[in-house]
Amino acid sequence: MKLTPSILLAPLLLSTSFLLAREAPPPPSPPRPQHPDPVWAATFDEAVERARAIPEGRLLVELRDPECPDCDRMADLVYPSPSFRAFVQDKVPVRLLRNTPDGQRVSARFGIRVSPAWIVLTPDLLLSGKQEGASNQSTWIERFVETERGWALFQQKLAEEKKAPGDPAAAFAVGEEAFRRLGDSMAEERFRRVAGDPKADAGLRERSLAYLAAIAIDARRFDDAARALDGILATTKDPALRQKAELRLADVDLGLGDRVSAKRRLESFLQKYPESPLRPQAEALLKAIGTANP
Repeated sequence: MKLTPSILLAPLLLSTSFLLAREAPPPPSPPRPQHPDPVWAATFDEAVERARAIPEGRLLVELRDPECPDCDRMADLVYPSPSFRAFVQDKVPVRLLRNTPDGQRVSARFGIRVSPAWIVLTPDLLLSGKQEGASNQSTWIERFVETERGWALFQQKLAEEKKAPGDPAAAFAVGEEAFRRLGDSMAEERFRRVAGDPKADAGLRERSLAYLAAIAIDARRFDDAARALDGILATTKDPALRQKAELRLADVDLGLGDRVSAKRRLESFLQKYPESPLRPQAEALLKAIGTANP
């Protein structure tokens, strides 16, 4: 049979159509969400008020000095970026000068020593994340990511505690994390619950008392601290915890203004525990007492 040109071309046309179909460009990707520019609060109090109005809202506090070229450089590098705009969608940003009353208070509470710096807080001043010092854009963005990852893990601990309200281990885990985030009131409530729970493991109760003592000393509630430390010494079989509790009682003596008792306690500690890893601390504290003005 004689093949006509149309018959000869048919396989080629089919093949070409098939190739064209395979090589067709993919459909366009959906546009990335464009986050609006953040609206900075004029004052710290305004930022707190606005953050409370946002579900799970937080503050992003920038701390800077009046004359700070590095602060301006980091702001120019970071704040126009899409990553920053996405990061502050559930946060209210506010800028504080470190030499103002609010700036001094926030810097002291959260240990800010250099500018530029930023911290992320809840309206109740629970620390969510922190960055100090100038670097580069990628470092600050990485810290944003780490902040959110750590905060998400903390939310998981809170969810686990909520599912098992009677579990002292879950309450202790939240208390310990809150303590690290400088949320002393949140931590203290959990540690008191665990320390007074007869069903809790003895080790958890004693560690809770140690945290309660630290919180009380920081708040200058020295009688509360002494009771917590005496509670540890009455039950603990952990030699390291016992030594820490005995040494912290010297801090309580000093807080109460009783240098004679503190000196006596430290001398007894050094004699009782000559190989203690806490010996340098005890010696330094004893030396400071001896050189302090009466």
